[in-house]
Amino acid sequence: MSANLNKTVNSGVVKIGGATGNDPSKLLEELAARVKSGERWILVHGASGPMEIICGSCGIEPVYVTSPSGYRSRFVGKKELALFEAACAGYSVELSWKLGKHGVGTMPIYPKQDVTAKAVRKDSLRSAENGKVRVLRGNYSGTVCGFEPLPVMQAWDNGLLPMLPPLALDSEGNCLNVDGDRMAAAAASAVKAGVLIILSNVPGILRDVNDPLSRVEAGNLDMWGELEGLAHGNMKRKLLAAKEALEGNVGKVILADSREDNPISRALAGGGTTLCR
Repeated sequence: MSANLNKTVNSGVVKIGGATGNDPSKLLEELAARVKSGERWILVHGASGPMEIICGSCGIEPVYVTSPSGYRSRFVGKKELALFEAACAGYSVELSWKLGKHGVGTMPIYPKQDVTAKAVRKDSLRSAENGKVRVLRGNYSGTVCGFEPLPVMQAWDNGLLPMLPPLALDSEGNCLNVDGDRMAAAAASAVKAGVLIILSNVPGILRDVNDPLSRVEAGNLDMWGELEGLAHGNMKRKLLAAKEALEGNVGKVILADSREDNPISRALAGGGTTLCR
C-alpha cells in the first residue's frame, strides 16, 4: 500500500457509486489504510449495478425518468423496492468482505434495524417525455430530511467502519430508496465531517464534458449559478448534494475520480473539483 496519508482528516464521508463497471478496489485499499491509521470515515455506497443484475434475472425492466428540471431518477414500486433492498444488502456484503481482507471491520447500517437517514416519500414522479409531463404514482423513493448520527458514532467507538446503503425510513416506517449522494451530504452534516468526497467515473465538474482536462479545480457558493450551468446528467444531483453539505457546515466537498490510485489522497491534494462555502 503506497497511499500518501500526509493529508489526514479527523472524520470524513466518502461516497462511491454502485454502477456496473465501477471498481471500488482502489478506494477500499486506501480507505482501509486510513481507518487503520486512526481516521474516522463513513462509506456510503450505491447499488444501481446490482439492482440491474437482479432485475434482469427476474425479467423486470428498470424504469428511469427525467424530471422537468433535468434530474434523472429510478421509479421504485413495491416489487422494485424489495429487489433494491436485496441489491443493497448484497453489495454491502461484498464491500465488507473486501475491506475485511484489508484488515478493517465494518458495520453496515440498515434503517429497519438502526435508523440513520430519515426521508419524505415521493409517492409520484414527474417524467418529462417528448415535451409532455407524465406522472407515475406508487413510488417508494424519497428525499432525505434528517440523519441520526448515533449508530455511526457507536460503530466508530467499536473500531468499525460504518457503511450506509441508499435507504431511509419515512415517518410511517416505510423503507425508501434515496439518493446516495444526498444521503452522504446529510450524514456528513450530522457528524460535522471535515470533508465529503463524492467519487464517480469523471474527474470532477468539466467545462467540456468531452474533455477531462477541462476540470473546474475549485468553486464556492458565490459562483453556484456558473457551476450549475456546467453540471449535466448525474453531476447535477452530485452538485445539489454538495450544496446541501456545505450549507450543513461540512468543511468542504470534493467531486473526484474513483478510478485513480489513492483516490482520497488525490482528492484532498486538489485532484478533483473542491467546493467550499
